[in-house]
Amino acid sequence: MLVSALLASVIVAQAPASPASLAAETLGLGPVLDSVVHQGVTYAALGRGGIAVLRLDGAAPQLVRRIEEGRRFVRLVVVGQSLLAIEQREEAHAFSLATPEQPRPDSLASALGATRELTVVTQTPPPTQAPAAPASTRVTVTAVNDGDVMLSGGHAAGLGEDTRVRIRTQDSREVVLRVVESREDTAVARLGRGENVRVGDTAVVTDAPVTARLFFPEPGVPRLRYGFHARPFLALDAKTRLGNSARAGGLLLDAFIAWRPGDLPLVLSAQFDPVGFGLGTGLRHTPGSAYVAVAYSTAFLEVGLGAGALFGQKECGTQFEYDPITYEPINGRTVCDSNAGPSFQQVLRLGALDGFHIAWNSAILSRDNQFRFGSGRGEVQVPLTPSLSLFGAGGGSASGWGFGELGVRSFLKGTGGSGTTVLSASLGIVSLSDGTGEALTGPSIAIGIERRP
Repeated sequence: MLVSALLASVIVAQAPASPASLAAETLGLGPVLDSVVHQGVTYAALGRGGIAVLRLDGAAPQLVRRIEEGRRFVRLVVVGQSLLAIEQREEAHAFSLATPEQPRPDSLASALGATRELTVVTQTPPPTQAPAAPASTRVTVTAVNDGDVMLSGGHAAGLGEDTRVRIRTQDSREVVLRVVESREDTAVARLGRGENVRVGDTAVVTDAPVTARLFFPEPGVPRLRYGFHARPFLALDAKTRLGNSARAGGLLLDAFIAWRPGDLPLVLSAQFDPVGFGLGTGLRHTPGSAYVAVAYSTAFLEVGLGAGALFGQKECGTQFEYDPITYEPINGRTVCDSNAGPSFQQVLRLGALDGFHIAWNSAILSRDNQFRFGSGRGEVQVPLTPSLSLFGAGGGSASGWGFGELGVRSFLKGTGGSGTTVLSASLGIVSLSDGTGEALTGPSIAIGIERRP
């Protein structure tokens, strides 16, 4: 009796705990033999047959569709704009065992006709090893230290080195980080410039690209910032009012505080911008400017208005009228001249606070029944590494201060969010003058600190 039977060989492939394998396990699609990603879409060759088209960039994996469900593929490769799928073909071949040690090819019909009973194995028993962790397994942030994020899961949760995890923060933002170190039960991911997470935030494995950006990070506007930038200097060729040489110097100091109330895109700020102190000539050199402002502020733009004042020492003298006949001075009176008074402030930033940006602020001085230019200063910042930036700044005012500098800015702690400390250091030149005697001018070595609690 001729027995017709299907002879099949089953390839059992246990894929590592990849995002595609974890997603298929969660969706009940069974084991994955191979997977590939193209333009954010994941294609998985299923052990049960067919190819699953998956989306893994959301909070939970999504099955878009299944194709070729009656066929079994064991290898997937993307070639240009095509998906190359290598199919497992199940064919039976017969070999004669007339000489047991030398099997020889035989006809399939002859082999089937020589037997009355045939047992066909169509499925192997399930593997004994533990199944991989499902993609829905969530891990949490257990600690954040200077940009290193400690996660509560490691290899056992599918987190290997270079695995990417999506973290949803408590302020409803999402960041995608790369795991840089993994152990059995813990893993460490690294925050990018401007990114911030908190203990208790949840994370899931994802195929999405990391969100860290060097030039245009999106950290949001810090809740609170405050700090200073001090520029001490030694004045060159300084002289007293009488023209005698003097050892003199001074300090040009910035100090500021900026606060964002609630979740509104507004920032309230107060700033000495800057104030100067000159010593050593017997003259007082104390020019400066200060203002308070309110600004519309986002990750890449800040624009605002404010009110303030320019101040400094007055230059006073006696002014006379002259007799038209004798030309002798008469009616002497004291007249003081100073480029000081109330001002209107403009504030502008184009670009990211902790990335590439151009910043400008200026003051319009109200004086003598007219508006005059009061002061202006600008800054350009260019990121060099995830923790270091180069900046150049300068400005001057009618009240008598001026400076120019080139320096670096570095994260001492944190990456831009709360808990960040920023150090600035620069070389430049400073000039102070109140219109009383010669200006004090000399080179400066500056240092600044900014805190974001």
